[in-house]
Amino acid sequence: MTNVKKKGSIGFRGILLILITVALLVFFQLLFCTPFNIHSGGFVLELTIFLLSVFLCTVGNKKIFTGKMTLTKQLIFPAVVLVLFLALTLLGSPYTGGLGNYKNQSKITEIDFATVPEFDKTQVQLVDKDTAAQLGDRVFGTLGSDEVSQYEMGSDWTQISVDGDLSRVTPIDFGSLFKYFVTKTTPGYVLVDCNSGEAKLVRSEGMKYMKSAYFFHDLDRHLFFHDPFAMIGSAKFELDDEGKPYWIAPVYKVTWVDKTRDVKGIYIVDPVDGACTYYDKESAPEWVDNIYPVYVIYDQFAQSKRYENGLFNFSKKGIVEFTDDYAYVQFNDHVHIYTGVTSVGKDESNVGFAYVDLRDGSIDYVRRAGAEEYSARSSAEGAVQQYHYTAIFPSMVNVKGIPTYFMGLVDGANLIKSYAFVSYENYQNVATGTSVEEAYRNYLKLYNEDGSISGKDQAEKSFVVAEVRSIVQNGNTIILLLSEDNTIYWYDMSDGDLTASFIAQGDTVKVMADEDGRIASFIR
Repeated sequence: MTNVKKKGSIGFRGILLILITVALLVFFQLLFCTPFNIHSGGFVLELTIFLLSVFLCTVGNKKIFTGKMTLTKQLIFPAVVLVLFLALTLLGSPYTGGLGNYKNQSKITEIDFATVPEFDKTQVQLVDKDTAAQLGDRVFGTLGSDEVSQYEMGSDWTQISVDGDLSRVTPIDFGSLFKYFVTKTTPGYVLVDCNSGEAKLVRSEGMKYMKSAYFFHDLDRHLFFHDPFAMIGSAKFELDDEGKPYWIAPVYKVTWVDKTRDVKGIYIVDPVDGACTYYDKESAPEWVDNIYPVYVIYDQFAQSKRYENGLFNFSKKGIVEFTDDYAYVQFNDHVHIYTGVTSVGKDESNVGFAYVDLRDGSIDYVRRAGAEEYSARSSAEGAVQQYHYTAIFPSMVNVKGIPTYFMGLVDGANLIKSYAFVSYENYQNVATGTSVEEAYRNYLKLYNEDGSISGKDQAEKSFVVAEVRSIVQNGNTIILLLSEDNTIYWYDMSDGDLTASFIAQGDTVKVMADEDGRIASFIR
């Protein structure tokens, strides 16, 4: 008897192709954990691929290659799917009715710089991420030889506030898949005080729900199975008031498909037992420092300012953006980032700067022109160039009402050896010291009580040294340099630059000095 295939049957090959498609989608779903959310571009793409695959495995399986496909019938379904895909990905953009969403994303408040708290070294980062990792490496070895070989120090280094002081913390991670099977949990975390530079390894109850874990202990996969419909961002490692570690994962509210996004809440995940607790952002526990990811803040600010003066602003009039990097500061026990604000032309100056509260995403914007951060770093490095130190990204601080860059200077091993204060409005005004206190005192010497520059205007001077002498005044050594034209220049060694100690008769030197001969810095 001849087997007759019923009309409309897709056959064994069609069923097999559908099953293979479903299996592949499940595999990629488990691998990438794309949320089942129409606002997710990944999910919309997966859905489109699935619908087109089903079509190809059924109608297309029989008719595409036989030439029996008709434009008016069988191609209607894939055409509708593709049109819907394009519509979903395009709708909600600034050009398709979503301009208001883009313009009003950021919570920006213009403030007067006088409202910024006075400089307090406990409220700024003296240790950046690279230096924290270097300090952490030293205490990681105290795990013991057996444990050190099984684990790795994490690379998170989340900035948090611990007892009112800025600190960085990172978990101890699994070393590899094989070591994950052997150890099953990680033993704790490394904490670095960003003020004192003290690093310590803290043991905690064994943690198994980690970014470095595998299979269903992988943190992202664990969150996906807990709430497969939520759009969840990358989690941060933080500590509560008792020092117990948790993961803090932002949950996003997104317009249309991957258009504007804002944080609506967080999941707090216990890395020990995997317990997940959701909080609206307004009701998050006080110890949580990082609710808004920095990249979300950057995107919101850039999009808000890009369309501030309308959709078709081809001249880019008034468009500004954050500078490329940022530093951490702390106000009112909340961790903030400092970053400069510059025009989109990327010129050599800033039009202002901003402080961003990472708990609520609010931006305090100071509209004030001055030097951009990399010019300030170069100025600080030039003041101690004989040591070949590198300046870390600076914070903006308030020194007696004067906007001032503050930064650490590190050696080749990423360890801080000196500190610098550089004027935001005149980056040639720079003071350094081997301690924060010394650098601060030296900086204040550059200014009068009213914030005006102390002494005469500075200018670059070049001369041949005819004679070198030194005197002591009020306990400070003063180096006197007599030029060949009988002009006396002098340098106070308490300003921290040892260059003056090596100057000899007959040397040609370049300096920044005022009309009274006071040397502010040496130029090489």
